[in-house]
Amino acid sequence: MRKVIITILLIALLVLPMHIDAAPLKADAPRLANIFLHWTVTEAKARDLAKWDLVILDMDIQTYNPEVFNLMRSINPDIKIMAYVPLVEVRQSVSGFSHNSLRYKIATAIHDAWYLTSPGGQKLSFWSGNWTMNISNECPRVNGQRWNDFLPHFVKNEIISTGKWDGVFFDNGWQDVTYFVGSSIDMNRDGQAAGSSVANRLWQEGVSQTLEATSSLIGSNYLVLLNDGPYYASHTRGVSVENFSSQDWGHAMSLYKNNVKQSRQPSANILNANTQNSGNLSDYRNVRFGFTSSLLYDGYYSFDFGDQDHGQTWWYDEYNAYLGVPKGPAENVSTGSSNIGQGLWKREFENGLVLVNSTYDNQTIDLLGEYEKIHGTQDPWLNDGSIVSDVLVSPRDGIILIRPIERITGATFSNGSFVRMFNQYGDVYRTGFFAYDARFRGGNNVIVADINNDGLEEALVADINQVYIYDSAGNLYRSFYPYTERYRGGINITAGDLDQDGDMEIVTGTENGGGPHIRIFNHDGVLINPGFFAYGKGFRGGVHVTIGDLNGDGWYEIIAGAGYGGGPHVRVFGLDGRVINPGFFAYDPGFRGGVYVAAGDVNGDGRDEIITGPGPGGGPHVRVFNERGQDVDSGGFFAYDVHDNQ
Repeated sequence: MRKVIITILLIALLVLPMHIDAAPLKADAPRLANIFLHWTVTEAKARDLAKWDLVILDMDIQTYNPEVFNLMRSINPDIKIMAYVPLVEVRQSVSGFSHNSLRYKIATAIHDAWYLTSPGGQKLSFWSGNWTMNISNECPRVNGQRWNDFLPHFVKNEIISTGKWDGVFFDNGWQDVTYFVGSSIDMNRDGQAAGSSVANRLWQEGVSQTLEATSSLIGSNYLVLLNDGPYYASHTRGVSVENFSSQDWGHAMSLYKNNVKQSRQPSANILNANTQNSGNLSDYRNVRFGFTSSLLYDGYYSFDFGDQDHGQTWWYDEYNAYLGVPKGPAENVSTGSSNIGQGLWKREFENGLVLVNSTYDNQTIDLLGEYEKIHGTQDPWLNDGSIVSDVLVSPRDGIILIRPIERITGATFSNGSFVRMFNQYGDVYRTGFFAYDARFRGGNNVIVADINNDGLEEALVADINQVYIYDSAGNLYRSFYPYTERYRGGINITAGDLDQDGDMEIVTGTENGGGPHIRIFNHDGVLINPGFFAYGKGFRGGVHVTIGDLNGDGWYEIIAGAGYGGGPHVRVFGLDGRVINPGFFAYDPGFRGGVYVAAGDVNGDGRDEIITGPGPGGGPHVRVFNERGQDVDSGGFFAYDVHDNQ
């Protein structure tokens, strides 16, 4: 089953990166944010949320579910977790709250003079159940503090100091306070209305000061983000445009573009689209329109129920499309301009193309080359995986197109084999193709990768008895015989940085006719470990090999699968040949075609899984196991026709 080994290797490769580095923030697309404001987070929800790049959780999750932080970071070490903190609102009642909760601590520390009031002394409110605070510098001081002094210190001392968060996400980024609570506002407790223009100016000064004070106190290693506050973008590391779906596209995109331009770098601006509180999560055009619009500029995308309930973990086909870094700015194809306006918009990325139709008419574009639609299950009429050279984009819609894959890097392939690609659920992920490098003979095992850590791609090629190393220019650099020149049964190869010195080591195994002997060479083909026998020395079916970090400790293990004539038996070894797992049968022990092996982090838990396919004579059955040999994919899936045993 030659083509199954290619399939399982590609599954290992196609667990796509969705990571944010500590600094700078993530540069490749897509960038996904989740504003999840429920007051508790279950273990199951935490596992779901770990798929996003940036997650905003209610600040009191540190009180009620502190365990989820380590869980989420263990699954996604690069995730950014932000604390949701209302900037100018506090609960009217905290009865029933834990005395350890942050809301209780805030409510019991507030002084009466800090509430925003009318000239008659009545407390003002915008959102039901909350009082509005006076964030201006006209707020009376109590014990040397105003509200705009208290809040930044509270964020630093009670939230950031816990070490659980990557920053703070302030809500209520109001520019004009009078729009939200009315124009009758006493800003300094003198019993007089300040007047709208004065009140709004004082308010803006207070918000700006609070954002600056928070940034200064918590330091540049932490993010200060703001919801719906484009006026204050320059005082933040990012602003969220909430309710994109209900706004005029041009207006919302102008705000979003300005936020990206004005906020401090590195920034994490968010475009939040939603169902407008309808719960219609299957309006895929609505999802796509927001998602593709967000990709026109360098921000994050969020989609949820609406402003009445931010708390969903809905996942969409487009989220799996790895576009890479942008190749340039977005352009309105209709006008040739980058100015916001109606038209068909395009932005190119290293791995694909994004199109957005902001008009109310169909738009067709010649792509000037071939692109691949994504393979989707939610809207297969559009995302059918077809190869296209032109495409029609519906009104108020968008589409993601991927550059076709024509070569494999970083994994072993049999030259000339047909490749199919699946996601971790067994769904077709990309359109299949023949993996063939014309420089080498068909049927040879090939790895194209940066073997010697020089930043360039070299090639390893294994034939019946020899391994060849070609430099980045295609010149033969070195060759060696892993099992002597007389052996002619074929060689299996894999490669990876086993000793963490930056260079790759080459691991070899024999094919049919050889003993199950595994050996390790450096990147120049010099033997550094004479090796060990994965199975009995007398077995002559060979051994398939791969490497993977199965326990998440940062070091590779060697995974062996019996070759043809042996049962479908998998074993795990340390780099010194020590048996870590004595083995398990991936298929019926009576099957004698052997088993192909690959490895990759299929489920996003930070540990590689073992991926198997049966050898010759077996059906195209792909399975996934953990380091203990336990099935983690409910029996696997068939990569080809169930009766195909070639």
